[in-house]
Amino acid sequence: MKRSLQEVIELVVFGLIALLIGTGLLWLVGWLLGIVSVVFTAIAGWIWQLLRFIIPVAIAAGVIYFIYRLISNRDKKVVTVSQPVTPVTPPVTEPLETVKPETSDDVMPPSSDDRMDPSNGKDAN
Repeated sequence: MKRSLQEVIELVVFGLIALLIGTGLLWLVGWLLGIVSVVFTAIAGWIWQLLRFIIPVAIAAGVIYFIYRLISNRDKKVVTVSQPVTPVTPPVTEPLETVKPETSDDVMPPSSDDRMDPSNGKDAN
């Protein structure tokens, strides 16, 4: 297929425009990644500064906790050795009376005197 001179020039111009747009997009992506890298570097610096403070505090807190547990366990061992253990006996109770279940014959309907006003808890009368 034979192309005219105008078609060849148009293809070359469109190709150059596509290269220009591609180069611009590549520059824009690099610029954005540069900004993102600055942000990530700042965040990493903050985390590093925080860890430089937290790790020694955590180590000191762990040592203090370990010493506290060591002392409290030693005190418990001394207490258990010095005091004899006596078994605890439950108090003796008398058996409860058995209650006869109510039947429908034993239950009486409530009288009008037993009714309460639900709004204020006082007698309805």
